Amino acid sequence: MARPEDPERRRRLIAAAAALFRRYGYERTTAREIARAVGVQSGSIFYHFASKEDLLVAVMLEGMRQFAAAARGPLAAAATPLERLRALFLGHLTALHGGGDEQAVVIQEWRSLAARPRRRVVGLRDEVEAMWREVLDEAAAARLLSGDLRLLRLAMLGTLNWTLQWYQRDGPLGIRELADGLLAVFVPAAARAPARPACTRVSPAAPRPGTVRAAAGLSRPTR
Repeated sequence: MARPEDPERRRRLIAAAAALFRRYGYERTTAREIARAVGVQSGSIFYHFASKEDLLVAVMLEGMRQFAAAARGPLAAAATPLERLRALFLGHLTALHGGGDEQAVVIQEWRSLAARPRRRVVGLRDEVEAMWREVLDEAAAARLLSGDLRLLRLAMLGTLNWTLQWYQRDGPLGIRELADGLLAVFVPAAARAPARPACTRVSPAAPRPGTVRAAAGLSRPTR
């Protein structure tokens, strides 16, 4: 009889893999190192995941879920096109800097996935990008934005993702101030409009090292 899967161990493996993939890169991280971080034998990983790449897919799926969840809450409380834009900026930065390492791995390691496993992640990525397209369309209709909205979306997401390179949580700039400041770069009207209190709370998290290899879009390579 097959043993029931241990959800807690699976969760710990995903979190440990995300931290190591973020710090050292997917290719340089071994299954043995992931197992050691969790305190299990290296073979135990393959009880939960078919391969190291399957584990990378699980990390990315969790990261995309966090991006989606971080956007939905603020969007639900936002009433105007400008507030909805601000909610997307705040939600994205909250996911990047207020949670685990999975979201950073989505940005860094997208190209490490082969085409077939990548399709397992694309649906969630497209769901998040659809939120951005809808809100940017609303902002354009309200004359807050103009021009090529696809390029503008990629530029916005690329700018937010690049904060992985330089933003420090223990510095003088909070997540909300960072979101407002970056939004004002793209939407000058945002600098003149006071931000309403948002329902999103950002949990403290120590800054983690990492490099960003795909900065435009959530993880989609530019062409």
